[in-house]
Amino acid sequence: MRSILLLALLLPTAALAQSPSDVTYCRQLADLYDRYVGLGDYGATRGANPGSTDSQIASAQCRAGNPAGIPALERVLQRNGVTLPPHG
Repeated sequence: MRSILLLALLLPTAALAQSPSDVTYCRQLADLYDRYVGLGDYGATRGANPGSTDSQIASAQCRAGNPAGIPALERVLQRNGVTLPPHG
């Protein structure tokens, strides 16, 4: 599992044009994912559905500054009833 996350971090980013607000938003989503859904330092909420490995990879991408993970994290957070931060 960790090797998949490392591989995702090592892959070149798909989009070279990244706005700072996208990177910030992506990192906020990763924080919410770790806190309320994922199995990170904060632990998951009872009954949360962490989703697929794609969600974990998306979180790793966001932490690395790659906003390509935004759509996957938005989906898993919304599916778990987490309110998304403003984007913009």
